[in-house]
Amino acid sequence: MTNATTPPPRQSYHHGNLREEMIRCGREILATEGVHGLTLRSAARLAGVSHGAPRNQFADKEGLLAAIAADGFRELVAIRRARMSPDMTAEGRLLTVMDGYIEFAVRHPALFYLMFGPQIVGKENYPELLEAGAASYQLLYGAVQDYFSENGLDAQFDDMMVRCAWSAMHGVSMFFSAKPTGPTTRPKVALAQWRQGVQQFVLTGLLAAGREKAASAASAAPKPRTRQRAAARS
Repeated sequence: MTNATTPPPRQSYHHGNLREEMIRCGREILATEGVHGLTLRSAARLAGVSHGAPRNQFADKEGLLAAIAADGFRELVAIRRARMSPDMTAEGRLLTVMDGYIEFAVRHPALFYLMFGPQIVGKENYPELLEAGAASYQLLYGAVQDYFSENGLDAQFDDMMVRCAWSAMHGVSMFFSAKPTGPTTRPKVALAQWRQGVQQFVLTGLLAAGREKAASAASAAPKPRTRQRAAARS
C-alpha cells in the first residue's frame, strides 16, 4: 500500500550518484513530513530505487540523517560566503554571517533542528558531519576575530567571545525556526526587528567585553617605578 503522505517516486534517477540522490530525497521528506517520516525505505522509494539499495551507502537511518545534516552545514556555509564581498568591513562580514545563519534556520526549520538537535545520537561517529559543522563554526570564528582586530582589540579576542556570539545568534534562530509565541504573553516581535536587535546586541556586547578585558589587564599590570623611588633606594 502506498503511504498517502509520501510523494510519488522520482522518474529521473538512472543509477547515478545514489548517495546524493538519497540525501536530496531525505531532505525533501524531512521538510514535508519531519524526521519521524524519514526512513531509508521512504527515501529509497522517493528516489525510485529498491529498499535494499541504500544499504550500500548508509548502514542505518542515523547514517542518512548524519549525511543530511552535513549537507545542511555545507549549504549554510555556502550561503553566508556568497553574501560576503571583498569590500565589506569586518563588522559587515560579521553581520552577514549572523544574519545568514538566522535566515537559514527560518527557511529550513526541520533541517536546522536536525543539524543541532538530539536526533543523531552518535555525532562523533560521522567525520563528515563533524568536519562540516566545524567549518560553519570556523566561519563565525573568523568573522568575530576580524571584528576584534578592526577595533584594535586583537589581544582581547578568544574563543569565549565566539561562543557568546553564537549563543545569541543560535537562540533567536531556534525561537523563530520553531515559530513560538515568545518568552512572554506580550505581542510577538517581528522577526526582522528581533534579529536586528540581537545582532546589534552582539556587536555592542563583544566590544564592551573586549574593552573591559583590556581595562582589567591594564589595571592588573605592574606599575613602573618612578625616578624618585629609584633614587631613594640608591
